[in-house]
Amino acid sequence: MKSIIKMKNMARPKKIRTFNGITLVDNLYPDNKGRENHWRYKRPDGTFKHFHADSPEAALKIAIFNNERRESYTAISAKKNRMFGTLAHYVEEYINWRTSQSPDLLEKSSWQKRCYALHQFCREITLPLGQIERADIHIWWDTLTGHQQRQRHAELRKFFNYLMGRELLPRLDYNPFTLADDRPRLYKKSRPARKTARLTREGFWNIYHSAGELGYQGLQIAMGISLLTFMREGDILTLKLDKDIENDLLKKTIGKSEEQKGAANASRLKWDLGNYNLLKQLIHKSRELSLQNRRCPFVISHWPKQKRLGQHKEHMAQVTPRRLISMFDEARKHAGFTQRNAPTFHSIRSLSDLLATEAGYDIKEVQHAMAHSSEEMTKAYLEGHDLPFEQVNVQFSEKEIGGSF
Repeated sequence: MKSIIKMKNMARPKKIRTFNGITLVDNLYPDNKGRENHWRYKRPDGTFKHFHADSPEAALKIAIFNNERRESYTAISAKKNRMFGTLAHYVEEYINWRTSQSPDLLEKSSWQKRCYALHQFCREITLPLGQIERADIHIWWDTLTGHQQRQRHAELRKFFNYLMGRELLPRLDYNPFTLADDRPRLYKKSRPARKTARLTREGFWNIYHSAGELGYQGLQIAMGISLLTFMREGDILTLKLDKDIENDLLKKTIGKSEEQKGAANASRLKWDLGNYNLLKQLIHKSRELSLQNRRCPFVISHWPKQKRLGQHKEHMAQVTPRRLISMFDEARKHAGFTQRNAPTFHSIRSLSDLLATEAGYDIKEVQHAMAHSSEEMTKAYLEGHDLPFEQVNVQFSEKEIGGSF
C-alpha cells in the first residue's frame, strides 16, 4: 500500500514533444492555426508570444535564447504587447521627430490631417515590421481613392524613409513610396471626371444678387474678392482690414502655397488698390460692414443670429469657412441652382481663370495670380468651359504641297 501511495506522489515525466521529427525544447510550440513557419513561445506568465521563423532550427534557437533569460522576464501591458514591433509602435516617435525637425508643422492645419492619416495607416497594416513586404503595402494602397493616395503619398514616403534608415523593415529593399523611375512604384489612380458644373458670368451674378436679398453682404464681398484676386476662401476669410491692407495696398501670403513650399518660398501677392478700382470698392464696402458689425477686424464679416464666439473665432462677426459655405449654399439654392452638381464657392476661381483668358492675359500671368506651381494646373481650371477657338493662319498652296486634290 505504501509503495502505491509513493508511486502516486511521484512527478510524471515530461512528455517529449516533436515537430516533423525534431524535438522541441521547453516552452516552444507549433502554431495553433497550423500556419507554416509560425510558432508560439510560452512566457513565464502563461501567455503566448507568436513569432515567425523560417525553419524549425531557427525557432529552436529563438526559444533556447528566451529560455536562458526567463528569470529576468518582466510582463508588459497588453496594449504595449499588441503594439510592439508594429508600425503603430513607431508612428508617434516619427511624428515627434518630424515636428522637432520642422516646428512650423505644428502651425499648419494640414499636419493634423497627415498625422490622422498616418495613424489610420498603422491601424490597417498590423503585421510585425519584420514581416512587412511591398505586396502588403500595395494591397492596402489599392483600397484608397485617387484623392486619398495623393494626400498621403508624400508623408508616407518620409515615414518609410525614417523606418528604413533605422533598419526596421528587413524585407523591403527600397521605399515602396519611392518616386524613382528605376523602381516599381505605387501609381496613383487618375482623377475622376469633373462632376461639379462650371460657374458662368450669369450664374455668378444670380448668386451674388441672391446673397444680397438674403442679407449676406459679407458673402457678396467674399465672392467679389475671389473673382477679382483668384483667392481661395481660406485666404479671403483671414484677411484683416488693419493688417493686410496698408497704404492702398492689399497684401497676402497665399496659405496653400505656404503649406507646400514653406514661408520663404510661398507666393506673396499684392494688389495696388489705386489701380484696382473694383477691388477698392469692395474694400470700402467691407469697412462700412465692419462698422455695422461692431468693428470686426476681418474683411469678411457677418453678424450671426446665434451669438457664439467659440474657440476658432476672434470676433463675434468673424465668418468661418463652414459658415461661408453654408451661406453660399443657401444663396445658390435661392438663385435656382438646385441640382446636385451645382457650382461651389471654389468655382469662382475657375470663372476668374476663364475671364482672364478671354481678356487676353498670358497663361504665365494667370498662373502667377492663381499661385499655381504649374501651367497645367491653371489650364485644368478651364476644363468644362466653352473656350474660344483660335484662328489658324498657316496655309499651303498646291505648289508648296507638290500636287492637287
